[in-house]
Formats: sequence, C-alpha cells, structure tokens
Amino acid sequence: MYISDAKATSLLLAFTRLTNPAKDASTLPAWYDRNVRPTFTTTHNASLALGYTVLPPVNASNAPYKWTYLGIYKTSKNTSLSTPISVTVAQSDGDIQPEDVEIEVSAWRPVQVFESLREKQGTVPEGRPKVACVVRIEPAAGNEAAVEDWYHYQHLDLLSMLPNYRRSTRYRSFDGSKPRWLAIHEMDTDYVDPYQGAVMMGTELAHSVMDTVQVFDAANWALYVEEGDVGEKI
Repeated sequence: MYISDAKATSLLLAFTRLTNPAKDASTLPAWYDRNVRPTFTTTHNASLALGYTVLPPVNASNAPYKWTYLGIYKTSKNTSLSTPISVTVAQSDGDIQPEDVEIEVSAWRPVQVFESLREKQGTVPEGRPKVACVVRIEPAAGNEAAVEDWYHYQHLDLLSMLPNYRRSTRYRSFDGSKPRWLAIHEMDTDYVDPYQGAVMMGTELAHSVMDTVQVFDAANWALYVEEGDVGEKI
C-alpha cells in the first residue's frame, strides 16, 4: 500500500553511540532514556517512541555496527520538520557526559506499507515485533526506478515468505539528504535461513540495485522500550 501525503505522518530516527571508549556502553540506553527521549518526544509531538539496541552482525566476521542505540519517533502530520533538527543535552548525568555521546537525527516521510499474510490475519505473536531491520540505501545516479521496482515487485514479497517476518514500512528522506531511501522490516526474530537470504539477494532485480548502490547501511535492532500509543504501528 502506497501512502498519500495527506494521510502521512513522519518518522524521526535518532542513532546514538558513545564516542568516549573509556565509558561503559551498556549504560547508554538508560542515559538516553533519562536525558533525550522525554524531551525529544515532547518537542516533536511524537505519538510513539521506540527504543532499540543493536544486535550483533549476522555474519560474525563483519565489524560491529557504528551505532549502538536507535530511537524511533512517529510524529503527528502537523509537526513541522522544515527546520534542522537538533538534540541538545545540557546536563551531565552520572558517568556519561554530553560530550561523550554522538547523536545523528534524520527525518523521513512514509511512502509504502507492506504486511505479511500472517500480520493481516492476526496469526502472529501478541504485541510489537521484537526485531527491526533498518536499511538505508542510496542508489547509483539514475537508478532510482530500480529501487522502487525491486521493493514493489519482488523484495517485500520474498521477505513475506519468511516465517518470522511481520511487516515493512518504506520512507524517503524528508529533506532529500542522502541516503534517501529507508526501509524498516519488522520481524519476530533476526534469523534468516541462509539459503532463503541468498535467494532474496541473488535475483536479477536485487543485483540491479545492489551491484551499483552508493550507500547500503543495514543493521538489526532489538526492541527494549516503547512509549506513547503502543498500539500504533511504525
């Protein structure tokens, strides 16, 4: 289902990490929960606020993902995102100081929602899916249509055949900054059968995007907190 602008809300992503290696990364989510999320939710009129921690790479030989914490905020359609978004943490809090943390915030408008048959039928575990695979893509110049064809005509259908897959929501960058494509795939677990994964990423349409892509940024995230209208989907 493609989404009209008239009905669209917006999504804010806040990737966070510690930049001071002497600090304990395991305390970052609690620090963020106290210092950033409440103010961010209020300032941007978010109806839903979700917190995720990064999962280890599926391929153990890959380097750990740059970011360790992800905040997802769903805003009302009346929220203005025409000005730059900033996050300011004025106070110190325990062992972590504001200068020890980097936060990257981006704004997105939704363009497509896709749900598995299990999700539509309600034959899924109760509550929100526990894993979100967040993928940001910037295709090669002139290859934008290939991205749309891949998602719309093949990739999401193949994903829906995974027994733990629930739904996907696709977005475009609100201000046109790169990478401009975002997909959030929600699943009950992060397991993907290696053969099924090879099939999904080995098709002609997949290669038409991935072989020339400028940016492909992907990681799996584990949900640990949700606030606001928790019955609302991303």
